[in-house]
Amino acid sequence: MTTPVDKKSVPVSIGNKRVKGKLEGFLNIIEEHRHKRFYVCSHDNPDPDSIASAWGVAHILEFLGIAEPQIIYRGDVSHPQNRAMINVLNIPLRKWSDEIKGEADTAFIFVDCVGNQKNMTIPSDPLVVIDHHKATAPKGVFSIHDEIGSCSTLVTDLMLSVPPRNTVPDSDEEGTELYCFDSEAEDFRELATALALGIKTDTIDFRSETTTDDDIKAYRLLCRQISDDKFSKIVNYELPEYMFDAEQLAWSNRVQDTPNLISGLGFVDEGHSDSIPYLADKMMRLRGIQTVVVYGIVGNSVRASVRTSSSSLDCDNLCKEIFGEKNGGAKQGVGGAIVSFNVFDIEQMPENDKKELWELTKTEFERRFRKATEK
Repeated sequence: MTTPVDKKSVPVSIGNKRVKGKLEGFLNIIEEHRHKRFYVCSHDNPDPDSIASAWGVAHILEFLGIAEPQIIYRGDVSHPQNRAMINVLNIPLRKWSDEIKGEADTAFIFVDCVGNQKNMTIPSDPLVVIDHHKATAPKGVFSIHDEIGSCSTLVTDLMLSVPPRNTVPDSDEEGTELYCFDSEAEDFRELATALALGIKTDTIDFRSETTTDDDIKAYRLLCRQISDDKFSKIVNYELPEYMFDAEQLAWSNRVQDTPNLISGLGFVDEGHSDSIPYLADKMMRLRGIQTVVVYGIVGNSVRASVRTSSSSLDCDNLCKEIFGEKNGGAKQGVGGAIVSFNVFDIEQMPENDKKELWELTKTEFERRFRKATEK
C-alpha cells in the first residue's frame, strides 16, 4: 500500500539520460499490456544487484496498477550473503516452474541481463529488458540500457522518474499525490536497503571501472532511506561451519605464484557450492595477490569463480582461456565458469576413478591457469 507524501519531500531524479529518454515508452508498454500477468526475472544465479533490481521493478509495476507481479529466477541462490539478503529483507523471490511457461497472457521483464546469455535460461522472451552490461537486448525488445556500475541505479532512477498519481483521479478536486519513491510506503525501507546493497556490491564498493556519478548519487540517496540494522546484518552475514572447512582445504591446496593463486576444492556437495565464490573473494584479500581462481567438482560439472584486479589481465578472457570459450565469462574483474562432464555419472563412479578424474582436472586447469597468467 502506498502512502501519501508531501511533494516537497520527494527527491529529484538521478538524471540518467537513458532512463529519462525511455520513461514514456516504458509507461506506454506497461499500460498496453496491463491485462497480463507480469513476471520480473533475474538471471539464473541471483546476486544482490539482480535481486534488488527485480524487487524495485515489481514495486514500480504495483504502483502503476499491475496486480501481484512476481519475481522469479531459474538457477540457485548459493552465496550466503545473497540468501541472507532475501531472508533478512523478506524479499518475495520464487523459483521458475514449468507451470509458468504454460500460462496464457504473461509478460516478462528481464533485469540485470538481456536474455540471450548463458546465465539466463528462463525459456520466455522478454517484453522489457533493464540492464547495465555490455550485452544488448534482442532485436525488437524494449530496453532501458546504460553501461554503468549497477542495474539498481537504473531502477532507482526509474522509480524516481515515474510520474505521481492522484488519489482522486476522476474528480475536479485537487487530490493528494502519491509517489513511487515513497519512504513511507510499506516495505520501502527494505527495498531501499536492497537497492543500496545492489549498488554497493556490483560496483565493488565503487572501485569498479564502470562506476559512474549516477551510481554514487543513487547510493547516497538510498542510504538516507535504508534500515541500518538490516543493512549491517546482510553485510556482516553469518557463515555456516562447512565454509571454514572449505577455507582450510583451499589454503592447503593452493598453488601460489604471487600475484596469482589457484586452488581446487575437490568434490564439493551441491549445498556447499557457495564456498567457491566466497573463497575466491576472500583469497583476493591476501597481500600481493591480484588474480584468484577457486574451483571444485559439483555434481557432474566443474564450477569455478575467477577474480582479478590486474590491469594486464581481462577477467572475461581469463575465464574463457582456462575453462573454455562457451563455459565461462566475467564482468568488472569478477567471473565464473561451469564445465560439464556430460558423459560421466560421477556419483556412480568408483572412488579410485573419482580420484583419477580429480587429479586430471586439477592438473589441466593449473596448466591452463599458468599459461593464461604468464602472458
